[in-house]
Amino acid sequence: MDLAEQQPLIDQLITLQREADFEEIFLRLTAEQSSNTRFLLKMELNRRGADSRRVLDMRPDWPQACRVFEFAGVTHFMPDEAIAQFQSHCYLYRDRYTLGVYEAMQAWQRRAHNRSLPPSQHQPGQLRQLDVNLITFASYVGRSQDRMHFSSPLELALVNGERVNAKSSDLSIGGIRVSVPYLPRFESGDKVQVFFHGLDKESSHPSLAKGVGYRILGQESRDDRYWLRLIREGDNARFDEYLARFIESNKGRYRVSVDHLLSAAIIKGYEQFFLPRMSGLPLFFSKESPGEAPRLEVVLKSENNLHLLEYWRDEKNQGTLAGLFPPRRLNALLPSGDECRETLIYSFTHAVRSHLYFFSATAEELAESGLRDLFFQVAAKRPSFRVYKFSLDPCTLTEADISSLPTQEIPLSQDKLLRTRLERLGYVGLLQEIPSEPVRDEYLAQPQHQHNANALQRFGHEPNPALFEVETLHYVQLRREARYLHKTAVALRLDEQACVGWTRDISAHGMQVELESPFPGSKGDLVTVSLPRLQPLTKNLDLQTLRYRLVNLNQSRTVLHLCIEGEPERHSGRQFFSLLIESNRTKLKTAQGLRRYRGLARALRNIYSHHVFSNPIYINKGKNSIKPATLALAPRPRSLARLLQACAEAPEQGNLYPLLQGDLLRQLMLDPLRAMAREDLPREVEIYISWQRLANGAPQFHSVAASTLVDIGAKRDFIRHARLKGEFYSVQMGLSRTGRPDTNFIASELDYIAKFAIHKAKRLEDELWSVVGVGELTDTTQATLLRLGLEPAKP
Repeated sequence: MDLAEQQPLIDQLITLQREADFEEIFLRLTAEQSSNTRFLLKMELNRRGADSRRVLDMRPDWPQACRVFEFAGVTHFMPDEAIAQFQSHCYLYRDRYTLGVYEAMQAWQRRAHNRSLPPSQHQPGQLRQLDVNLITFASYVGRSQDRMHFSSPLELALVNGERVNAKSSDLSIGGIRVSVPYLPRFESGDKVQVFFHGLDKESSHPSLAKGVGYRILGQESRDDRYWLRLIREGDNARFDEYLARFIESNKGRYRVSVDHLLSAAIIKGYEQFFLPRMSGLPLFFSKESPGEAPRLEVVLKSENNLHLLEYWRDEKNQGTLAGLFPPRRLNALLPSGDECRETLIYSFTHAVRSHLYFFSATAEELAESGLRDLFFQVAAKRPSFRVYKFSLDPCTLTEADISSLPTQEIPLSQDKLLRTRLERLGYVGLLQEIPSEPVRDEYLAQPQHQHNANALQRFGHEPNPALFEVETLHYVQLRREARYLHKTAVALRLDEQACVGWTRDISAHGMQVELESPFPGSKGDLVTVSLPRLQPLTKNLDLQTLRYRLVNLNQSRTVLHLCIEGEPERHSGRQFFSLLIESNRTKLKTAQGLRRYRGLARALRNIYSHHVFSNPIYINKGKNSIKPATLALAPRPRSLARLLQACAEAPEQGNLYPLLQGDLLRQLMLDPLRAMAREDLPREVEIYISWQRLANGAPQFHSVAASTLVDIGAKRDFIRHARLKGEFYSVQMGLSRTGRPDTNFIASELDYIAKFAIHKAKRLEDELWSVVGVGELTDTTQATLLRLGLEPAKP
């Protein structure tokens, strides 16, 4: 085996070694290799994975830049750039210093040494390092037709009477790209008649001689060559049928363009990375009707946003989220035209004699009532205090893109039923939690007024809110077992400290628990779990002293993920829950939930893709490091778009310099991501940004992590100075580690692309496999200003 020839494959395999199903991935990626080559590849991976004790000493090359760095008992001497490389390579080997890491660092040192300067002097300006590619979610809709490269003489008749001899460049049923000798005078949207003289000679049809109606979309130019992009105008079923037959019968003769499918597959692949990991909960509301206000119809849940749904469960385990949107509130929030409406919602719960009462108010309601300070004084002292950002857009049936749904997912008998269900929807929204626990004291710092807390009764929810449906987002499932929704009382003990709460979901090997008060321990602690209400169900198993280990917890430390501790075969909790699940499969609901309408979850996913309310960032693994590479935008304008494109060099690019200049990129994104596992909850950080303009008009940015500002006064000073000189933004950044890409979702596109351009299909897969992290940027400026008692920014 030629190692140099197999090096790209080896590099790819090394980046995937942390995956739980690595053996399956290895077999898939080496399917075309011989058994001998597969054996040698395994031997090479094992060699590189062997532990190393070799010292890395780079002082001869960079005596001034090196510093002492100790890892796993071995002391090295490296500059900061090399240490970052070292940590990145160790991560690939499960945080171990191996022979593969040593060899990679030796190669890095040779490359840097050959340039004869310290590595930091060779880095391009940080401004350009933070350039990222832009993609627009759902921009592939309507571009599903085959497009064939076909050059043939034709004539264009423009609306001004001018006639231009041209040639087709490529064509599909819905449009055509035309090469012209010069750019004629036209307006975008002008109608044009196309006479296919060359096509008429090759395969005649009555419409070809009469001319076919098109509309001009735009123009392209390159190296003194010009093209017009045309789209079909009007209906001509006979010509459509003729053109479809012509394209199908000539696919073997002319090259088929798969660029539209390639673009669609890339965007869908990126969507599938983000949507299961977004922190918000997509909500779908009905249309207005005479005498009836819109109401919450459906929510789209995933693992990352399930906690939002669970918070709104009452003492009977019934979902009460619809109570957050009474008719009067929702009517006040409805957007006019195509605008996006946003507000902040504050909530808390009050328990009285085993009954749970919900209270909530929007920022506008608090300002109108004059009870904002009182609300914050009462709510912020409670563990149940929550702050949400709610965004709302109008939506349409066409955004569901029903024609793209797999035929096996919606049989013809149910297609009409699904359409009828979707036609009832008129609005799509997103409920996002803004972490309140780290800044609770800022809410309590508001002026203290003597008011009767009973004045807050006006914000109480009505009992028995309307029912709504819950659909589960479809995505690649990486868990080893299903989880079942089940709520029962639970008591946790850590040393001498006790906490009480309830289970959210259960499985044989673990459970998710919500506590009434913050957990005093930390990740990795061993706890003793007691299940008092379940103990009467079994006499043979002790459910009072179950040993579990804490594997994760949320920022407020009230939602815990536990896994069994000890031998699974002898663990009483595993034995009991295995039996409980097996005996009640028809009664217990899995986290996947039940589907009343086949294809509804996919259609809702498509609708939301047109309205994504935050900005996803994708962090990719390159040859030597990880870096942010792609930024996603919504098809509609969002509040952060201007900020994220302020430093970009080209219209098709974004730039993260306003957020992550200086050392913030490493501190807030790269280092945390290296320490994360795929199953970890998103890590969230708030960033304050000052945007000023210099005398020459150039933008100047200064950003800090909000947590580094020592007190409320320092935060207010930063904001006041920013607003005095320019603009202030507050951005919440969530960060998640990704697993393998959901290639099943784009399998049909991949298969079709591979049929005509296998190298493009391979390049697409490589790009998606290189994604190692996803970030989510949310504009929290108004929430920050209101929390700190400052005047809200003008829209």
